[in-house]
Amino acid sequence: MQELFVIPDCRVVTVEPVGAAGLHVAARVKHSHAYCPSRQRPSQSVHSRYHRHPGDLPSLGNAVHINLLVRRFYCHNPVCPRRTFAEPVPELLPARARRTRRLAEAQGRVGVTCGGEAGARLLRRLGLPTSADTVLRLVRALPLPECAPPSVQGVDDWALRKGRSYGTILVDLEARRVADLLPDRTAQTLTEWLKDRDTVTVIARDRSTEYARGSALGAPGAVQVADRWHLLQNLRQMVERWLAGVHGRLRRLPPVSGGTAARRVGGYPRSRAEAAATADRRARRHALYEEVRRRVAAGEKLLTISRTMGLARGTVRSYAHAQHFPERAARESALGILAPYREYLEARLAEGNEDAAALWRELQDRGFAGSAKQVRRWLNQRRTTPAQFTPHKWRPGPTETASASATGPFPALISPRQRAWRLVQAPQSIDTAATEAVARISQDPEVATGRHLVRRFAELIGRCGVRSDAVPTNPCAVLETWLNDALSCGIPAVETFAAGVRQDEAAVKAALTMPWSSGQAEGQVNKLKLIKRQMYGRASFDLLRRRVLLAA
Repeated sequence: MQELFVIPDCRVVTVEPVGAAGLHVAARVKHSHAYCPSRQRPSQSVHSRYHRHPGDLPSLGNAVHINLLVRRFYCHNPVCPRRTFAEPVPELLPARARRTRRLAEAQGRVGVTCGGEAGARLLRRLGLPTSADTVLRLVRALPLPECAPPSVQGVDDWALRKGRSYGTILVDLEARRVADLLPDRTAQTLTEWLKDRDTVTVIARDRSTEYARGSALGAPGAVQVADRWHLLQNLRQMVERWLAGVHGRLRRLPPVSGGTAARRVGGYPRSRAEAAATADRRARRHALYEEVRRRVAAGEKLLTISRTMGLARGTVRSYAHAQHFPERAARESALGILAPYREYLEARLAEGNEDAAALWRELQDRGFAGSAKQVRRWLNQRRTTPAQFTPHKWRPGPTETASASATGPFPALISPRQRAWRLVQAPQSIDTAATEAVARISQDPEVATGRHLVRRFAELIGRCGVRSDAVPTNPCAVLETWLNDALSCGIPAVETFAAGVRQDEAAVKAALTMPWSSGQAEGQVNKLKLIKRQMYGRASFDLLRRRVLLAA
């Protein structure tokens, strides 16, 4: 019995089943005397006895309740303010507690993992029933882990409410665990946190100027390391905004291959009403574009324009940086199972064959197992004239034929975001279609110059972050040469990006020569998001911080 039911500082008297799945364990304290909590003097004079009924961990699938006999002793010290005192059982349970310490810790640990409501549901299944509020109270009572003073610190932001309020997460990159959460992402808060920890020697961060200033003020002797992934992300964002601004000029460039013959990139309108609706939607977008440009010229901030006009910040930013009205790019349907027959279809289309049924029969002879509808969908975006049996009411008139393709005689360009990805990626890692798209926009002298600079910077950062044998002998000298070329290239977007890199040059050079990055911090942010969503995003900051630190 004693081996099956181990109760600290107590001996088991009896064990009785209660109900279908419950046990009552009668126990009493082993010692014949107790020490007064005030004066720490022993006493054996029993004043009275009473019973406590705390809950304990389950046994063999049964809920356990302890019937503990507790004695009260006289204190014989005349100056003691206590006349009597109850014998303490500190290892088993604290005073006035309704559950043992081990039960409270088990329920609290479940709350750390699952949260309040989910934890309470799981605990009922495990034979440890309690309420969701009690689970959260026990989580708050758990002691926070003691960590060694950090030396290499990662800093990143996280969203308490996305778009409204943000905090800061600090990660010990050597121990690979969360060091702390801060309620905001200001330089002052980070400075105060770092001043209390003078052991920090390296700080890996993103490109935030607030974090740069906070790190410089809080730990002036620490080396700041800019995250390589964020450098490439900033590069891609710069390229995207730049290409979006010159989209109107680039879309008039002819394709490198395939000649300059007129070719449609979208299906013909099914009716005149549909064509009119398309033109009306374009007119509304154009009016918004003109209004945004007017407000930007008047000096309004982009965030103010976004809130006033009810537009997304990304839309306002793209309109503000666009030199011409950004037309919507036509989307081409995916090839799917037609991919192996693409070259054959393109060759037959170049010969002037626009009969979908005939092309489908030819593909069947070559092993194509799809339907004629798939061939027809592919062909509808490439026709130079409507199909032979198209009803007259759906055939466009002369003016509609001229306005059917917004891109004029040449195929539409892919979106600025896609073009930005193509320019940042290595040429050997993109497919043939992407290579043709890059070659087409590279006919523009400005894009050709900027493309060369973008690829040089991306290759420098990529080589330093992948393997040591590909790192240049002196990456800092390579960066210095790139900065000099970029700052004098004559492209405003690239020059602005290079000026930002120059301002943060010490941290960027540290990123090229040191192995640290904020990648671990990004992973911990994902873990934080999971914990936050378990509480439906309604947890207070102190509870969220405690759960993240206890789960680390």
